[in-house]
Amino acid sequence: MKALALGIAFAVLATAANQAMAQADTDTPASDSSSISLRSGSEVYTRIRNALSPTSCTPKARNSVWMKAYIHRPDRFQQQLAEMLPVLDHVSFQAAQRELPMEFALIPFVESRFQPDAVAKGGPKGLWQLMPLTAKHFGLKIGGSKDGRMDYIHATDAALSYLEQLQKQFGDWPTSIMAYNAGDSRLRLSLRRQKLARVDAEKRLPKGLAPHTYAYVRKIQALSCFMQNPESFGVQLPEDAQFTPRESDYPIEILDNGN
Repeated sequence: MKALALGIAFAVLATAANQAMAQADTDTPASDSSSISLRSGSEVYTRIRNALSPTSCTPKARNSVWMKAYIHRPDRFQQQLAEMLPVLDHVSFQAAQRELPMEFALIPFVESRFQPDAVAKGGPKGLWQLMPLTAKHFGLKIGGSKDGRMDYIHATDAALSYLEQLQKQFGDWPTSIMAYNAGDSRLRLSLRRQKLARVDAEKRLPKGLAPHTYAYVRKIQALSCFMQNPESFGVQLPEDAQFTPRESDYPIEILDNGN
């Protein structure tokens, strides 16, 4: 899966997200919105910030070119952060529910800028830029008039299932993320041939992978630095923004029955 080029048009983000959420609503039974409270951006970003590993933000990542490229227009970038908030909430909530590294929730930013209907050359589609074979393996239907990769709810479930499998195989998030990008079989073979247990993106290990695969980890690290300290990048997070979360992204209340 190849990360989308930095030139993806940000202007279509809101429309894409709204269309995908509308499609998801047609595929998922409606919930009683009166029983669900509004959620703020502060809750979402606090969830992410508290779950990110402090070590995922390295000094090199803090000063890397990636966040400068992402935030070339701070005002527009802040608007995009607000627009992607409902999708980011779903992704981060589901990652937390599965007890997966929160760094996984940043992958859609690298892959599609959180555009649920993003399409790239070579086959990857959707929020997570899943390839057809991977998507089918994890239960998404592809063919006819529907492509499950374009439904961000189903695509997130498939992508997190894949990442959960990778995390069990490799044991740490940088290696799992690199496997997500390069392919788990290829990465596993490279590690075995070079007698390595884990990857090192800064040292470009294992050797022989595509440049964008090493950059993939560095992009996630840069985003982690941003999430942990956005003020240092001159950006204010939309913490006051409010939205209605999906019913599946709301904690289940356990009622006290008196026993």
